[in-house]
Amino acid sequence: MDQIDYCPLPVIKDVILGDTIGHGTFACVKSASLRVDPSVIIAVKFVHVPTCQKYGLSDKDVVGEVILQSKCSKHMNVLRIIDCNISRDYLWIAMEMAEGGDLFDKIEPDVGVDSEVAQFYFQQLVRAISYLHEECGVAHRDIKPENILLDKNGNLKLADFGLASRFKRQDSSRRVYMDQRGSPQYMAPEILHQEYYADTTDIWSIGVLLFVILTGEIPWDLPVMEDTNFECFMKNNGNLNVGPWARIDFTHLNLLRKILQPDPSKRVSLQRIRKHPWFTSKVSFCKNDGLCGDPVALARKLFSKLKVSLSDNDYLRFTQDHSGRSSTQPVHTDITAIEHDSLKNNSMAMTQGPLMRNEHGSDIMLTQEVDWAHHIRNDVAALQFCNDNLSRHGNFYFNPMKLTKFYTLEEMELVLPTLENALQFSGINARPNLHENFLSLCQKLGHEKAFPLHMNIRAMDRRGANLYGFASIVLIEGNLKSISFEKKSGDPLEWRRLFKKIALLCRDLVLIPN
Repeated sequence: MDQIDYCPLPVIKDVILGDTIGHGTFACVKSASLRVDPSVIIAVKFVHVPTCQKYGLSDKDVVGEVILQSKCSKHMNVLRIIDCNISRDYLWIAMEMAEGGDLFDKIEPDVGVDSEVAQFYFQQLVRAISYLHEECGVAHRDIKPENILLDKNGNLKLADFGLASRFKRQDSSRRVYMDQRGSPQYMAPEILHQEYYADTTDIWSIGVLLFVILTGEIPWDLPVMEDTNFECFMKNNGNLNVGPWARIDFTHLNLLRKILQPDPSKRVSLQRIRKHPWFTSKVSFCKNDGLCGDPVALARKLFSKLKVSLSDNDYLRFTQDHSGRSSTQPVHTDITAIEHDSLKNNSMAMTQGPLMRNEHGSDIMLTQEVDWAHHIRNDVAALQFCNDNLSRHGNFYFNPMKLTKFYTLEEMELVLPTLENALQFSGINARPNLHENFLSLCQKLGHEKAFPLHMNIRAMDRRGANLYGFASIVLIEGNLKSISFEKKSGDPLEWRRLFKKIALLCRDLVLIPN
């Protein structure tokens, strides 16, 4: 585990810290409640200052994020800052809780989302960026999946202003930039080659994000001619009808081509985007103020395309196709081993607290009194393994729990060897004899106290980018266990692809609701 996981977090007056709900290179995010009113739930981001310094970030860089986001917190689609301070080695930032978790945890790779759902989130993102640019004079400069969160009703919340900057001077003129900030796949091409305006590059990033939402794929790794996909895009002037482009409706393609204009002087403005029919037309579950008016309808549409296949055909095709081994590459310096998660700050975050809501929208806590069979039949994470369409099942609600998870009732003597083989076949360096290591833990701690179990996972995805996270096994009740896969860094779509691969290889373990 990273150094940041071991550093003791500062005590915040009148705040009770809960589970870890997010990770990053420099920070972790925990849920928290107010001591005077435990029903008020917030999120607290702990930025590890020494790690920031190690990566060359100054104190001004670290504090600048909070200052800018605080000044840009008056929009319904921007995550609101509540309070902040520096204590010991940490800058802590109290924020509103994004109770719906990550948007991109809910997007099916190579498929995307329902068209109306994509339209809804496109409209909300454009409104958020219009507010930043036109009212705050701030460019976000890092619009990407990891920075798109959801509230409890499924509304978009733009987060993480770590790379944001004021692009507008007091006289309303725009600053010219030369630095290369942002995430490569979402960067505008001018960032790599010339001076540029930061607000114009945000518009390009909106276009890439929209493409990913619609298709479940990234159009290119880097907007340079050395990238084959980008070269093809440029040579055809954006008029592509192959691969994922062929799955995009003409209306959406028309909009994308205006946004993904390599020449920034010809790129469509936010004002013109807001006049496009896809922005002006009404979304069925959206209220007049732009917020979701029917969270159940939105959730059912969003979750409808989630699918993890455990079929014989897919299993045989994957296991017999040796090229499948190269889709993720091992990192030879990092070996996955099983250990007791003594801090309980990672794996428990995915199983404790509200995992679902009842028909009235109130939280159902996971305790031994819960009917587990009933719970699993209403858990999206479990239902994505069913053969029939997920949207035919009950009413779903947004919560922060990850969908890269499955349940099992099998004994650990089957679970661990199966998981070990799946990890190794998927390009993860797993230490042999995980079950023997587990038995050693049981001898020291006892069977039940050996849980939760934690395994770091580090690999490279099919494009050669790093994927880093962990798997955890939590004993819930009796033989019922959850096996969860939590991403710490890397492309969220690639992480879900890796999870689907591991789940397919572990198909004999997966508990499927009746």
